[in-house]
Amino acid sequence: MADIYWPELLPSELLADGFSKQPQGNVIRTSMDAGPKKARRRYTARTVKYSGKQVFDESELMVFEQFYHKVIADGALRFNFTDPVTRETAEFRFTEDYTTNSVDGLYEVHMSLERL
Repeated sequence: MADIYWPELLPSELLADGFSKQPQGNVIRTSMDAGPKKARRRYTARTVKYSGKQVFDESELMVFEQFYHKVIADGALRFNFTDPVTRETAEFRFTEDYTTNSVDGLYEVHMSLERL
């Protein structure tokens, strides 16, 4: 597990609206001179990409931005977060920068995460 935890002041789950999960390929297939391709696992553990959003008020957005920019170094460091499917705590990191939209005085923060 990572030494850094998702801030307790923020919601700990991605919203179901717009959520997606995409396991990353982990099999290498090699063509043979004759017969079927051989296949093997690339790694013993594969990553899974998640994308989704959370809705924050202004103070929560400030906490999130502080966490993202200062604590996890603009998304470079791993942190512990609740897996949206299994609800267990696991190691995650951002795969790209987040985006923010303002909706009715709240802020939708769209994020792409990778479970490690």
